[in-house]
Amino acid sequence: MENNKKKTNIAIGVVLYNPDSIERVRLCLQSVKKQADKIYIFDNSTQDMELGFDTDVVYKSENENRGIAHALNQIMEMAEADGYDWVVTMDQDSILSDGIIEDFGRYTDREDIGIICPQVIDKRRVYMEIRNDAEEEFIDMCITSSSCTSVRAWRKIGKYDDWLFIDLVDNEYCKRLTLSGYKILRLNKWVLDQQFGKIVPKSPARQRFWIGLSKILHNENVAKLSYRKYVSPLRVYYTCRNILYVNRKMKNYGAVAYENYNCKGYPGFWISFVIPSLLRADTKWEVMKAIVKGTIDGLNKKVEPWTTETI
Repeated sequence: MENNKKKTNIAIGVVLYNPDSIERVRLCLQSVKKQADKIYIFDNSTQDMELGFDTDVVYKSENENRGIAHALNQIMEMAEADGYDWVVTMDQDSILSDGIIEDFGRYTDREDIGIICPQVIDKRRVYMEIRNDAEEEFIDMCITSSSCTSVRAWRKIGKYDDWLFIDLVDNEYCKRLTLSGYKILRLNKWVLDQQFGKIVPKSPARQRFWIGLSKILHNENVAKLSYRKYVSPLRVYYTCRNILYVNRKMKNYGAVAYENYNCKGYPGFWISFVIPSLLRADTKWEVMKAIVKGTIDGLNKKVEPWTTETI
């Protein structure tokens, strides 16, 4: 870096896991190289890759999949050690728009903000709509991908919860963040197209039918019938396990993560996620075992109820 002076106090963190396309990873890195001085990569891959990183990229791997929460914590610790105050965390297929980090930087002096994020939609899911009514707004929860997270806030509230491994890491972290007095600011001018899961949209006519019915019933779960979904038994396991764990952990502060499934409690979670996952699955026996094991493990995990006094 010229004169050893950082262009910004924002670093980039990328989590890798057996990427299908090395070229996509390179595009991801190219989209941020000119916007930030330092890129930290934590590789959860279980296979060797040759990416040819530049000198301004810090690469770390433990040669096994340690989960998204552990990877994020490692990235935050590396950035903190190098004196960065904020980190934009990314998936391996995320592409950042030019200028987004500079725009995030307009808010990094505010000590009350813990995360700055863009809008996130999955364009394959045509029922998801872009918000244009407000330039910026405070929200309760966001995903980690393309979000700019305060290192100070992350340290203060106790980092990401490693035990969650993957599902609901975002929800649990954002809940503790907002309860600790920090705000999550969404800048609606920036829109990230993020693909959630493996899905195949149905015909346009069927999409219109299910989306129209969902609007009549005021229930977004109905709109999800507009596409076919690949159901991963492993993700079903972690979701069923973690929904119980995070709600036991945060029981003093109301429900956590049910909004992901457009419901308000555990019975609704079964109606909106568990049963549809079983019905849609190609490997129903494997999904059934994942549901049972996830539920048992979520109930059996010892957890100390979290309080704001914890920090």
